[in-house]
Amino acid sequence: MYTNIFQNFNEHSEKAFGPLLKYNQLVASNFTALTNLQLDAARQYADIGLSQLQAGGQINDAQALMNYGAKQLETMTLVSQKMMADSKKLADLAQEFKTGLEQLVADEQKK
Repeated sequence: MYTNIFQNFNEHSEKAFGPLLKYNQLVASNFTALTNLQLDAARQYADIGLSQLQAGGQINDAQALMNYGAKQLETMTLVSQKMMADSKKLADLAQEFKTGLEQLVADEQKK
């Protein structure tokens, strides 16, 4: 008798909280990916900034200043490209989340 009560309770709980659990897993996965993306970007931009700071500290003549200026242009191009790549990664991440959410809703509507 009690076995049926517990089985029914488990079945009802799974039906009631299953979609919520799947949604939470999707959000947690997306949050993890977003955090990793932000940490990687922050680390890379910090490395670029620190290398530029160190290069600026090594200027000791006019030729070094000219080389530093040329390197600044290269760095600006690199940063611009990284920003575009990071924007694309962020857009892809958002699209993956949207697709996962739509799939979750579609699966629940089928039930």
